[in-house]
Amino acid sequence: MRKLSFSIAAVIAIFIAYSSQAAEKPRPAQADQKQPVKVWTNEDMDQLRARGLISIVGQEPPATAAQTPATSSGPEYPVYESRFDDPNWYADVAADLRADLERREAALQDEQKAIALAADRITQPGVALDQPSLGVTPEAAVQILQDQVQEVQNYLDELSDLARQHGIEPGVLRG
Repeated sequence: MRKLSFSIAAVIAIFIAYSSQAAEKPRPAQADQKQPVKVWTNEDMDQLRARGLISIVGQEPPATAAQTPATSSGPEYPVYESRFDDPNWYADVAADLRADLERREAALQDEQKAIALAADRITQPGVALDQPSLGVTPEAAVQILQDQVQEVQNYLDELSDLARQHGIEPGVLRG
């Protein structure tokens, strides 16, 4: 047993010494460091953009008449600088939030109705183990559902404020 532990210790020591020496060795210089350096100029930008090797962040300069097509093949839609200026974006987000709010309010009403029925001893006592539970007690579940309803309502209010700041008419959010 003593020989085995000595052998293992020796192998570990050799392994550590070898790995530390390998880490300290300087690496040889790359042979291809003397390649010529290409400097791109403004004239080369069109060539790079055509090959898909460059992208522009920010506003592009206005297009000239030669770059715009003479005929369009479909209906033209308004173009907005930001999605915050697009009334359709607000309508879509508001519709999603309203649907979520209705679903959460229905769950809250169901939970409150179940508590009222249990207080009148109309339902059977016990916990439905085949259904998900929001809280440890029914009252805790009601509180969680009320918080979720309030959270979605706050999102709708924030969306309304954002729309007002960007000049979107209030009727757009109402659907």
